[in-house]
Amino acid sequence: MGAIAAWNAGATGSGISVAVVDSGINFAQADLQGRISPLSTDVVVGRNNPSGTIGPEGQPAHGTNVAGIIASNFNGTGTIGVAYESTIVSIRTDVSDCTDPEDTVCFKSGDLVRAIDYAILHRIPVVNMSLGGSGPLGASFEAALARAVAAGIVFTISAGNESGVDPEWPGRYATDPRFAGNIIVVGAHDSANQIADFSNRAGISREAYISAAGAGVLTSCDSTSCWRISGTSFSAPAVAGALALLLDAFPNLTGRQAVDILLRTARDAGDTGTDVIYGRGLLDIAQAFQPVGTTSVATVSGASVAVTSQRFAYTGAALGDALRVAEGLNTVGHDEYDRLFRVNLAESFGVAPRGDRARMPELQREQATLRVDAPFGGQLSLTSSVTHDDSVYDPAAASASITPWLDERRRQDMLVEFSAGNGLVAVWQGRNGARSPFELGAGDGFASLAQVDRAWMGAVQLGQLTFTADAGVGDRTMPFKAAEDDVSRYSRFAMNWQATPGANVTFAAGGLDERMGPLGSYVPFGSGMEMPSQTTFAGVSGRVDLGSGLWLDAEMGWARTDMEGNFLALSEQAMSSSWKLGLTTFCKQLGFGCQSLTWSVSQPLRVESGEFSAMLADAPLEYFDALTFSERRFSASPTGRQIDMSLGSLHALPDGSQLALRAIVTRDDRHVRSAPPAYALMGSWRATF
Repeated sequence: MGAIAAWNAGATGSGISVAVVDSGINFAQADLQGRISPLSTDVVVGRNNPSGTIGPEGQPAHGTNVAGIIASNFNGTGTIGVAYESTIVSIRTDVSDCTDPEDTVCFKSGDLVRAIDYAILHRIPVVNMSLGGSGPLGASFEAALARAVAAGIVFTISAGNESGVDPEWPGRYATDPRFAGNIIVVGAHDSANQIADFSNRAGISREAYISAAGAGVLTSCDSTSCWRISGTSFSAPAVAGALALLLDAFPNLTGRQAVDILLRTARDAGDTGTDVIYGRGLLDIAQAFQPVGTTSVATVSGASVAVTSQRFAYTGAALGDALRVAEGLNTVGHDEYDRLFRVNLAESFGVAPRGDRARMPELQREQATLRVDAPFGGQLSLTSSVTHDDSVYDPAAASASITPWLDERRRQDMLVEFSAGNGLVAVWQGRNGARSPFELGAGDGFASLAQVDRAWMGAVQLGQLTFTADAGVGDRTMPFKAAEDDVSRYSRFAMNWQATPGANVTFAAGGLDERMGPLGSYVPFGSGMEMPSQTTFAGVSGRVDLGSGLWLDAEMGWARTDMEGNFLALSEQAMSSSWKLGLTTFCKQLGFGCQSLTWSVSQPLRVESGEFSAMLADAPLEYFDALTFSERRFSASPTGRQIDMSLGSLHALPDGSQLALRAIVTRDDRHVRSAPPAYALMGSWRATF
């Protein structure tokens, strides 16, 4: 049932009393020593014998078995109670003059009323009733229940062992509007998490019904043996113990809130959602000890940050695991029930998608171009293109881990160009992840971080020099999220020098404005975790003919990033870099129609230096202590350095088509030192008709 998770969190039930309204308990039972309250009593008039009688065939008293499941000591012998440091208040209520001759123990409504009033008098927060019958218990009992509800007491009541479609009474009161929210009715399941054949089902009480272990459970151990017993009488106290754990760990909770948490966090079983067999599901204490709903983290400004794992947030690949391995984002937060939890804000960010476009094959496109003469001796052209309607073969559109902002629609784009003399102006628009055509060889890695779907470019050629200016704006679309418009933009200026037909050099510089996070990060607006950033970058690339059929290609880029977020900022600017070296040569001597062979080694964009800072709340010494804040500083550099080594070849086939092959080996994938080596093999075939 996940109790160990609660124990590991420090919850034991200490300080929480649980009333066991039953047949009394054996005060000498070995596993219950130190767990029995002196408030334990016998409410049957004239008897005054709180110690339980011996059960049938020498078994311990029914109440002893029930109490053991709640509070058996963690003492190295026997079994362990769910809330093993809770305190049992035994309220003996049984009588022996039963109307059904098969019953050795039964209960009268008047005695149950006195038991409930005793719990109210002594402010016992949790009451377990492992008992039941075929009909309502009358107005006096219902009035006592109402008094208990008003006092904040919550009840766990067994569903019954008649294999019925509905729980027995008083468990069926769980969904009576007068008491709903303060009663859980409990069925029993076996070790395979299947409803026990004897257990009454959820039926009409399904909204307040959960199931707990109740088939073949062990309790009432002495020095040599234990009792193995079955029944919803022994699943109900497991839920009572779970309530005690919650009230111990989270002292701000009311009993009603604790009940609601157990119902909401129950593990689904049977038909999806709440059903007539398992009700809300199986008791899951581990899940009950996780935040429920939105967890809010306080900031020093008084605002709060909402933390959830369902936000599609991730940091850019250049940051690698810098945020996720840092301890500086450990803080505390409160869930929907205002429960205090330790929170690591780094867990809100997923792994960045791969940003290396070289891994994605070019897709076959349908393209149409219209050219017309324009004034001033110029020419106007309109080009539109779309990928073939077979998106299953589009790895970028099909894989959310690569480009999660894309949908399944085909990539489309349109380019309008006006050229006159030595000048050119172009406007481009794309959709669904279409790639901007304005790739100049220098600064492309930074411009691509904007993931633009609208871009503009102007170019002027003066002899061997070409001057270029381009800019673009990008939107973001995520599954089940509204589109965010104009969230990133870049601008770039470049100069290309064509020294000789076989050699050229390009210099570029520009800026990158990202409202959703630095260097390709994605942090949704309205989350409170936005990290708007500004980056300035520069790059140089070139190609040199080394002679003897050998060409050298090289590219380097540098960037400086500033960021100021709601809780996280760059106290020291992040400096990042990327580089690539490649050699290309002829390879006819290798046969198989080999035309060229290319070897390259590269490092994708990586943050080389920088420091994050955050003002976050510290964990208080005591649960209700006021929060204090401290500044945390940690490196913006990832633990690893991704290096890609690639070998590619181009082959001319006898039918005139071409085959391109490429193999890639990656070390420290996405700049994570612990990442295993990654491998890729790509191939494409092209034919002209």
